[in-house]
Amino acid sequence: MSFVVLVTMLGAAWPVLFRDGSALAKNLEKRVWVDAVDDQAVQATMEAELYGEDPPEVAISTHDPRPRIELVRKTDKNCAILCILIVGIVPFLVRCRRQIVWLFLLPSLWLLLNASAVAMNGGKAYAELAIPAHATRWILPVALTLLVLMADRSKTAVNWLLRLACASTFAIHGWEAFQLHPGFQDLIFIASGKIGLDLPVEVCHILLRGIGIMDGLLALSVLVVHSPRILLWMSFWGLITAFSRPLTMGWDAWPELAIRLANAAVPLLILLMGLPALIRLQKRNERSPSLEPVSQES
Repeated sequence: MSFVVLVTMLGAAWPVLFRDGSALAKNLEKRVWVDAVDDQAVQATMEAELYGEDPPEVAISTHDPRPRIELVRKTDKNCAILCILIVGIVPFLVRCRRQIVWLFLLPSLWLLLNASAVAMNGGKAYAELAIPAHATRWILPVALTLLVLMADRSKTAVNWLLRLACASTFAIHGWEAFQLHPGFQDLIFIASGKIGLDLPVEVCHILLRGIGIMDGLLALSVLVVHSPRILLWMSFWGLITAFSRPLTMGWDAWPELAIRLANAAVPLLILLMGLPALIRLQKRNERSPSLEPVSQES
């Protein structure tokens, strides 16, 4: 599980370190620019001009926002590096001091804040659903923390925590597919083009709606039943959707694969956590004698 968390963090941190920063940094930069413009003073001046009044005696801020923006970007990179170090080093230190696993909550918080920033920034289809859509990413470090600190006592709670995160991610992605998410349509068209298939738009829509219904049913089933087959399919389907990014956009898009690896890992982890109980139940059924009907002679 710690390996999956590390890969997820590498995928989330890569744009921060080598591209244009995280969603959280972009949100903070936008706030810095808004403060630099001094909206209230500008609005008061524009209203005075509109109604032919004398402009208010307010000084419009003209301070340079670039130092604050540079600070935001440096802090963003430092946070990304710190989170990578935590998920890379802490698993090796847990044997010496278990309490150090609390540090795993920092990467979880960073991923959650970035999901919140994606929702606030907007600009993408269904961006407002980022927090539940990314649930498997930011819940996984929390689950790891609970498993290390509480051991057997927390297995039931962690199992349900992972189930809820898995259901949330699959349900949101299913809803987006059913609503014909533009990004999902692009993935299907590019993939079909790579194999020389000229896919009609109507067929693409049918495929997406079918995928949406399937994801919704999978999200419901992970909460209602513990079926190894369903969990294995969810894990396999999570891998397919994760690998679809680099396969259609090129391997430069590997962070898109890495950050979605949790979508495949969480169902598999739920399955592995439930295997001991399934094995015990199977052995118990094998030990119990089969009851044969007794024929009664009249």
